[in-house]
Amino acid sequence: MRETACPIQVPQRKPARIGGVPGAYPTNAERKNAKRTNAERMNAWLYENPLPLALALAAIAAFLAWRSITGGRRAELAAAGIAALLGIGAVVAGRLVVTPGEHAREVVAELVALAEDAEVLRAGELFAPNAVLNYGRRENSGFAIEAIRSAIGSLANANRIESNRVTRLVARTLDESTGEVELSCTTTTARAMGPIPTNWVVRVRRSGDAWKIDRLTFESVFGQMPTPRMW
Repeated sequence: MRETACPIQVPQRKPARIGGVPGAYPTNAERKNAKRTNAERMNAWLYENPLPLALALAAIAAFLAWRSITGGRRAELAAAGIAALLGIGAVVAGRLVVTPGEHAREVVAELVALAEDAEVLRAGELFAPNAVLNYGRRENSGFAIEAIRSAIGSLANANRIESNRVTRLVARTLDESTGEVELSCTTTTARAMGPIPTNWVVRVRRSGDAWKIDRLTFESVFGQMPTPRMW
């Protein structure tokens, strides 16, 4: 009798599904992006703005304490104490840790104050020597530090600020040495016919022991893209 070979079925591993694509495995860049996203969440929720987290933990602690008092459950009272301690820890951590986003916010707030007072020399010192000025978008070609100094210098003359109101100031951490601020102002200058709404994006980086602005993006004026001629 002729023997027939019986094929052996070898189970195959299912390819991993990463991002919905079968067989795709995370690259080093994707792993770095995932770590950066986690770090950004921690910066945003714990260090830069711990109040919502602390309030949520306080509410949980109060609820568990109430249940423990009304139901006589000691375990819930212990859990309430832990939640309260975590809330206090979140506030303390937010006070102790100054993130790059918070450094950027401080630099931009100082820049606004100096611009309002026409302290052009001190305002110029907040910029790195290699700082660039963009109009419209960050990706647009930038102008060197001389253009920034010229624009700041106009604040002591034709564009002297008579009144200014900051309508938006949102800071975030980009990485361990870089912060970025989105700034919106409504400003009246010496030669303006009325209030002028403007939008800016300011990138701040650590340079040695100091934090300096290395990119200033003038996004819009009256909702339109600005031009270098406006100075």
